Amino acid sequence: MAGGSPSNSPPTQSAIVTAIFAFNLIIGVGALSLPFSMNLVGIAVGCVLIVLVGVLGYISATFVLESIANSSALLRLGRASGSNEQLSEHSTLTTELPITSDMKDSELFEFRHLELSKMSDMLFPKWGRVGFYFVICIYLYGDLAIYGVAVPLTLSDFFGWDYRWFLTIFAAFMVPFVFFNFQKTKFLQIATLTTRNVALLSMIILTIRFIGQGNGDSNVRWARPQGIATAFGNIVYAFMCHHSLPSIVAPMKNKQFANKSLLFTFLFVGMIYLIFPVTAIFAFADIENTKCASHSGPPCRLQRLFTQNFSSFDLRWMASFLSLFPVFTLSSNFPLISITLRNNLLTLFKQLNLLTWNTKLQYIVCCLLSPLPPLAVVYIVRDVSVLVGFTGAYAGVFIMFIVPACLVYRSRNQLKKELGRALPSHDLTSPFQHVAWVVVILIWSCVSLVIITVNNVMHYA
Repeated sequence: MAGGSPSNSPPTQSAIVTAIFAFNLIIGVGALSLPFSMNLVGIAVGCVLIVLVGVLGYISATFVLESIANSSALLRLGRASGSNEQLSEHSTLTTELPITSDMKDSELFEFRHLELSKMSDMLFPKWGRVGFYFVICIYLYGDLAIYGVAVPLTLSDFFGWDYRWFLTIFAAFMVPFVFFNFQKTKFLQIATLTTRNVALLSMIILTIRFIGQGNGDSNVRWARPQGIATAFGNIVYAFMCHHSLPSIVAPMKNKQFANKSLLFTFLFVGMIYLIFPVTAIFAFADIENTKCASHSGPPCRLQRLFTQNFSSFDLRWMASFLSLFPVFTLSSNFPLISITLRNNLLTLFKQLNLLTWNTKLQYIVCCLLSPLPPLAVVYIVRDVSVLVGFTGAYAGVFIMFIVPACLVYRSRNQLKKELGRALPSHDLTSPFQHVAWVVVILIWSCVSLVIITVNNVMHYA
C-alpha cells in the first residue's frame, strides 16, 4: 500500500484496459459463494441488494479517485492535516514545480500514485489513521481466513481426505513466505486472470445448458430476510475493489475517462452478478442430493463454493478444472495478502507505539500475527459464506463506503480552505459533488451495520 510519487514511466494504459483490470480485480472468490448466499436471502432481495451495493459502490469509487487528485493538489500546496512526520514523507512532491498564482488547474491536480493508506495519513487525525489501519487489517484477516478455508476445503472434497490435513500442509507451505518480500510477476497475473475468467464463463454456460435440458426447478425462494446478513456481506465483498483503485488508475493515459471506465466495469460486473447466481439457484437450489461426488454422477444441491457443484460433471477434465479452480487462483494470493497484512500491522504498531524499542522483535511478531490467527480460525470455521459475510458486512462496509466518503469530504474541505475558492473541476472529479451524496453513503453504511448486527445477534442467539 505504498506510493506517493509519479511513475517513472509515462502512463500508457487505455480506458478499456483499465476497465478490464478493474473487472478482473472485482471478480474473485466472493463470486464463488454468491449463489449460495443469495439463495439464503431469496432471489428478489438478493437482486435488490446487488443493485444497491453496485450503485453506491460506484459512487464511493468515484470518491476514491477524486480524493487522489485532491490529495495530490494538497501535496503540491504543501498542506495536509496529518502529522508532520507523515507530510514530510511526501515533501519532495511539493517542490518539483513552483507554486504560482497563475498555475493551471491541470498542473495543480497532477496525478500522484497515492494509496488509501497514504491519503489517510495525510487527511485523518491520529485516531482516524489508527482506525483506518485497524479496519484494513481486519479486512485482510478476513481475506486470509476465506482463502485459508477455500483451498483446503476444495482439496479435501476433490481427493476425499481429511480437511485438517490439507489445512496443515497449506499452512506449512504458506507461512514462511510472510518473512520475505516479493511481487507478483506479470506472467502470474495474466495466468490467474485468464484462469478466473475461463472458469467463470464455463460455469455460466454449463449452468444455462443444464437448465436448457429441462433440469432445475422454478420453485425457488424469492424473499427470506433471515439470510440478509450473510448475503449483504457477500455482495459487498464481491464488489470490493476500492483499496486497489489507485494502482489501477495510475498507469491510465487519459484519466478524464477514469470515471467512465469504472462505470462500465460496475455495470458489467453487476450484470454478471445478476445472471450468475440466479441461474445457479434455478439450476441447483432444490436438488435432493446434498453431497457432491468426486466422480461422474448426478448433480448436487447448491454448495457454499459454487465450483463444487461441478465435481460430478461427466466431462472429467472440466470437472477437475472447475473443482480445483480455487486452488490455482487463491494459493498464489495468500502469501501476497499475508505480506500486505504484515506491513499494515507494522504501521499500526508504529501508530500505537507498540514494541518500537525493538524493531526486529516487532517485525517477527507482525510476521507471525499475519497468517497464524486466520489459519487458527479456519481450523474451526469451515463455512466460506459465513467468513465472506462477516468480512464484507463489517470491514468491507468501512473500506468500500465509509473511508472513501470521509476521504473525499476531508480533502474537499481542506483544498477549499487552501485555495480560498470553490474547487475547480479536474479529470478525476466525481460526478457526485453535492455533500448530500457523502451523507447518503454514510447513512447507508450506518443503517446497514445496525441491521446486519441485529440480524446476526438474532440468528446466533
